[in-house]
Amino acid sequence: MDVRVVVPESLEDARAHIAEALERRYWITMAALCRAWYEGRGASEATLGDRIVMVKPDGSVIVHGHRGFKPLNWQPETSAITVTVENEMLVLRALRRTPREVLVLECSNVYSILIALNPEEGQFWMYMSEEELRDIIAGNPSIVEEGLRIIDVERPVEPGFVDLYARDRDGNIVVIEVKRVKAGEEAVKQLLSYIEALKARGVRARGILVAPSVTENALKLIHLYNLEFKQVDLRKLYMESAKRRARFRQLTDFIQS
Repeated sequence: MDVRVVVPESLEDARAHIAEALERRYWITMAALCRAWYEGRGASEATLGDRIVMVKPDGSVIVHGHRGFKPLNWQPETSAITVTVENEMLVLRALRRTPREVLVLECSNVYSILIALNPEEGQFWMYMSEEELRDIIAGNPSIVEEGLRIIDVERPVEPGFVDLYARDRDGNIVVIEVKRVKAGEEAVKQLLSYIEALKARGVRARGILVAPSVTENALKLIHLYNLEFKQVDLRKLYMESAKRRARFRQLTDFIQS
């Protein structure tokens, strides 16, 4: 992928670079001070603030604020995008005809524009869903801990449903919370709520968070509340599971033949 980074001298300079990139269907990432309006299946307004605006080659538009992973606004595969300078504002309008949706950005300052030429598509694999990871562990609990025995899956506990409800070799109840992506503080708090609910009923329980990784703050909470973390390799588990399924199919085909 060839990348060009532009620090525009003016809004008109920014408009010219963006217009050219839109025409050539390049990948545009812009850091700007802007506000946003959306109208379509609903309506929203974002006041003036620093944003990261991304326009993909297929016309998708994504607007991010400085917090969280979810975009403030997004427009999938727009029908038309225009960029102008009006009243000392760079104005980007993204129109989607079916269903009809309009996203308007007004930027008073464009800090930088990153333009990616001919991005390599690459390939993407999602090894498994959270439910599949849970079921793999349920079928082979030694992934988490030797001697662990699964009692129930999705067991109702007052705050919600425990992913895996188990018992360890010492007779303790073990509550397992499963995440297929990096786990944050919310996952730890969710696990803690189950443990506290069980302890309030006189149940001796341990809590284990199972995930590929955890955030630094989540790990601090785990240590603070005497919980446990078990790191898992999704790709390795997926491959091992695929091998087991292949052997099972071979055995089934042999028996049937």
